[in-house]
Amino acid sequence: MNRKIKSILIFIIVISLIAIFVLLTKISSRLPENPSDYAGNTPGNLYNRGLFVQDDTYIYFANLSDNFRLYRIDSSLENVTRIGSDSVEYLNLDSSSSTLYYSRTNYRKNTPGTSVFDISSAGIYRYNLKKDALKRLYQNSCGALLLAGNQLLYQAHGEDGSFDLYALPVNKKGAEALLITTDHITPACYSGGLLYYSGVTKDHCLYTYRPETWASSLAADIDCYLPIAADTGIYFLSQKHNYSLFHLPYTSDTATLITNQRLCSYNLSTDGRTLFYQVDNGKHNRLCRYDISTKTETTLMEGDYKNLNTVFHYLFFTDFAETICYCYDINTGSITVFAPEAD
Repeated sequence: MNRKIKSILIFIIVISLIAIFVLLTKISSRLPENPSDYAGNTPGNLYNRGLFVQDDTYIYFANLSDNFRLYRIDSSLENVTRIGSDSVEYLNLDSSSSTLYYSRTNYRKNTPGTSVFDISSAGIYRYNLKKDALKRLYQNSCGALLLAGNQLLYQAHGEDGSFDLYALPVNKKGAEALLITTDHITPACYSGGLLYYSGVTKDHCLYTYRPETWASSLAADIDCYLPIAADTGIYFLSQKHNYSLFHLPYTSDTATLITNQRLCSYNLSTDGRTLFYQVDNGKHNRLCRYDISTKTETTLMEGDYKNLNTVFHYLFFTDFAETICYCYDINTGSITVFAPEAD
């Protein structure tokens, strides 16, 4: 083989190796695709600020005992790790458990950010858990945040000061957010590829958005607030009935009353068997557990509580002043103070 042919072969090999390297780099940096009907957190958690989210092994959470900074703990509530210095809320985890999305709330108590070069105290961030890399997607404060399939749905202040709804693709480089509506819609309940919401600025009926077209449809002619789509139907609060809790089966037009107490917040356990709600009637405020199969209510704690988040077989909640976080173990019935420190 003469020298000229050998040089050409070496050149081709080098170019091929470079091309393969560039291709592998692009593939490795590409965000994993989520199923189109995937939700980054449960609606009940997101209605309660999304302070906890789980995958098959871990719980990611905003640690109240450390100014709501980002932590991780395993499902047995052991092996605590602080994974970020941001104060966070509206946690969303992608389907591969490799990426967290959250709203930064460092303005709450003047919390310094993860990077000294990032002076923004608010915004929407994407945190790559495998690479320990943080990227800002939106630089201002926002309301509720939901990962729906491969889009981030979030509330941002409009010109009139109220929240508008935006959608931002997460798997397209350089993509810009799309204004969906100026109606006050809380992006929290995403099920079966549909965003369920209450028509707050219309008639308080139950509506759905289909992300492919963003066409709105009437789902049920009911007076609803904070709808949660479960396996058996839709749970919701009714403003007309003093914020009582109802259940509407998918196969029926008639809703069933669960409790006639006035509620200010509620959530559903991850297995769908238990409801938790805060009674706020001004006379006998309390946190309750409701067994769906036996239709029995049990008072867990007297007083005022909020931020009801469920993961695995736990309910996490805080006192109203957000000075203490509690953990209720559904399996054992025990309630303990939850203030973990990093190992």
